[in-house]
Amino acid sequence: MIVTVDANWLVSRLDDPNIVIIDGRGIMPYRFGHIKNAVPLGVDHVISIADNGANLAIDAQIAEKIFTKLDINDSKEVIAYGEYPDPSVARIIWTLMYHGHPNVKLLDIGYSQWQKAGLPITKQIQKTVQQPKEAIANFVAKTNHAIRADAQMIKVKQNDPNVVIVDARTPQEHIQARIPGSILHNWEEGLGDFGKMLEDQDKLQSKFENKGITKDKEVICYCHSGMRASHTYLQLKYAGFDNVRMYDGSIIDWARHGYPLR
Repeated sequence: MIVTVDANWLVSRLDDPNIVIIDGRGIMPYRFGHIKNAVPLGVDHVISIADNGANLAIDAQIAEKIFTKLDINDSKEVIAYGEYPDPSVARIIWTLMYHGHPNVKLLDIGYSQWQKAGLPITKQIQKTVQQPKEAIANFVAKTNHAIRADAQMIKVKQNDPNVVIVDARTPQEHIQARIPGSILHNWEEGLGDFGKMLEDQDKLQSKFENKGITKDKEVICYCHSGMRASHTYLQLKYAGFDNVRMYDGSIIDWARHGYPLR
């Protein structure tokens, strides 16, 4: 699956009206400088805090409101970028995928690398163009339940030999408390060098396979609150895995359901 675009590709398309560029770093970094024509969208806008404190996916109605305001619809290609090595932009991308956007990708370098390369940046705030209501092509959510997991699903599948549950956290966190049977893959292993947001595809695939995370299995990834797991989700798709889910509630949700930890 094509998950990323490179800087040269994006530079040549910065003024393309059919591309929406999302700055996923948050409003304050955006104000200090951003890629030309980018619009800000902080990760806090694409999570819903559950009663138990878990960071869950926003519902379809909220997604439609947020993404329509950014002029995103099925006719637009969306390119999102963040800051290396922050994984939160991956949660924004996963949310768009979850709500059915067919064409969203990650810029393969972080903003600092873009800036160091002398590529176009600005401090000008990109404003949403007010159009007549009949002229607006709305974002219509088509929720893709096949890429999301919840606690009940994992409870059922955790002993299934055809399912691999991947812990995207650090070794220390994994040792301290984890979903029983999960395999550790620290999400940082999937970062590339020199500000690259993803490791080389072949290297990524080898890293997964060496841990028993193989393409013939259904893979479910989790972390603490669904940020790092979203990045791992993109890593898996980039490495050619088809059957992948992300547990957005992650270990916060799992523990507060009272399910066992190891």
